[in-house]
Amino acid sequence: ADVVVIGGGIIGVSIGYHLLERDPTLRVTLLEKEPELGTGATAKATGGVRHQFSTETNVRLTLLSYRYFADAEAILGRSVDFVPHGYLFVTAAPDTFEQARKNVELQQRLGVRSRLVAHDEMRAFLPQLQVDDLAGGSFCPDDGSADPNGLLQGFLVCARHRGLQVRTAEPVIAIQREQGSVTGVSTPTDRYAAPVVVNAAGPYADQVGVLAGVNVPSRPYRRQVIVTEPPPDLPERFPLIVDLDSGWYVHRLGRSALLMGGTDKDLHPGLDATVDWEAFEPVFQAAGKRAPLLAEAKVLRAYAGVRDLTPDYHGILCQAPAAPGFYVACGFSGHGFMHAPAIGLLMAELILDGRAESMEIGPLSLDRFKSGAFVTEANMF
Repeated sequence: ADVVVIGGGIIGVSIGYHLLERDPTLRVTLLEKEPELGTGATAKATGGVRHQFSTETNVRLTLLSYRYFADAEAILGRSVDFVPHGYLFVTAAPDTFEQARKNVELQQRLGVRSRLVAHDEMRAFLPQLQVDDLAGGSFCPDDGSADPNGLLQGFLVCARHRGLQVRTAEPVIAIQREQGSVTGVSTPTDRYAAPVVVNAAGPYADQVGVLAGVNVPSRPYRRQVIVTEPPPDLPERFPLIVDLDSGWYVHRLGRSALLMGGTDKDLHPGLDATVDWEAFEPVFQAAGKRAPLLAEAKVLRAYAGVRDLTPDYHGILCQAPAAPGFYVACGFSGHGFMHAPAIGLLMAELILDGRAESMEIGPLSLDRFKSGAFVTEANMF
């Protein structure tokens, strides 16, 4: 192959799509360790798409990705069920509200239609919201949600049509190098020669980095979601609401369900995706404080996934300086789905042009962790 992509989630498939969009003559092979694509972190993504970040890099990644959600049918030939219901961030802490003010200033400078919201305006978004203790918040009407599998299939069908070779149940167990440069990868059943290997292995990206002799400071952390019935008096549509003080969020999925979570803090890395039911008690405590009727919602099910976090909650998107030909696209800290279109586009530019043209990706380099020259994303939940 010309390029081997390790990882068949939304980021790996986006990279394959964008490489072949640029050059359909490329030989691109995608290797996935599971029997099917998109069954790892992508399958557990809740589908959020937002502009409301605290750093220019994350805002620009959303701006670059947004058209793939808003105009999916024109670009990919299929809908991804994007609904621009907005995100509403709220806080009772004056210092957090001041950070929100700075965030909105940045977002507006970049062309985002976000705005500050006073606490007495918030009941218009959700009448049952408890707002008396709030200092304020922020809202962006263009934020929304989409179907992760729909986007993956959109990229996949187009990429396969252009020649993408997909190999499932093919875990990479070794990466070959000669004189420092990558020359290919091995699986238990085969060997693939390629001068370019892309690590898009999500929560397993640090392990893949070890195979190439590259330290990838991205670690897997479990994240849980509880699915409930919507109480009868709840509006059928309202923004995805995030309480920045507790991390709690609520996300309505049409008529049938609510998603709640966000209070489980990232304490220990690991790949265990077993549901810890005791960890949902803080979810209902936070719901009881911010929207009491939700604390009594009937539980339908729960699930856990694993997201790959970096120390500054920004992804890694670069060629590894210590291993020419080895590219890294991971660590997007729970934002991989919403930023996958931009990641694929930028990685294709990096591989084919030698540099990213669509935006500055210096803040996403591996080198930033050695120098300590990085800024942490504040809007994490």
